[in-house]
Amino acid sequence: MATSSTAEKLNLIILGATGGTGLQLVEQALKRNYNVTAPVRNPQKLQHINHPNLKVVQCDLMNPLDLASKMENHHVVLSALGQPGLQISAMTFYEDSMKSIITAMRNSEIKRLICITAFYTKYEPSVYPLKFKLIIRPMIGRHLDSMFIMEEYLQKECQDIDYTIVRPPRLLDDPIIEKAVKVREDDYFFPDYSTASQIPRANVARFMLDTLKDGQYLKKAVAIDMPKMMEKSG
Repeated sequence: MATSSTAEKLNLIILGATGGTGLQLVEQALKRNYNVTAPVRNPQKLQHINHPNLKVVQCDLMNPLDLASKMENHHVVLSALGQPGLQISAMTFYEDSMKSIITAMRNSEIKRLICITAFYTKYEPSVYPLKFKLIIRPMIGRHLDSMFIMEEYLQKECQDIDYTIVRPPRLLDDPIIEKAVKVREDDYFFPDYSTASQIPRANVARFMLDTLKDGQYLKKAVAIDMPKMMEKSG
């Protein structure tokens, strides 16, 4: 049974490992001396990382039996899965992929999950900034809707899972900023507008791994962002 996250050297499953945030998770987890398994569709995308603690395996993430076979003897699942590109019609990627993940976790007796969604997943245009209505919603509204359904699924149907949902704003490919992120529990953005509304993927990955280490935010959804003073000028 792999239910504990207190082992001296954790075995992590990292999903979405070929994406920008997932790649940061892999690299930072290896630096922390964790054992990492990365189930991916195309293992060649991670062939540039040669590390004795990294195992890259081909997997159909939408097949919970296939995914469960890769999760055996692991302790924690970290998911940075995302669907790139604009989507005009309704999509189900986020809830479908999470249902596969949870089924695989239950089959493998893994309890701990840390995953990413985004700011503004709950549709509340009356309280969100104008840029949500003019820019964010038209661009990624279908993604946000699917993410919200995924969050509702975790919160209502997965009380047996120690999940943490991390909601970042716009993601940057910049190097990590050596500054603590701001955290707002059980919210979908920072209503006081005290943050930059953008954060390096590297900082998101570090927050997820720190949350794992500290055991914080169990069965919580948290908005995270950088302090506004860190926002780039110009």
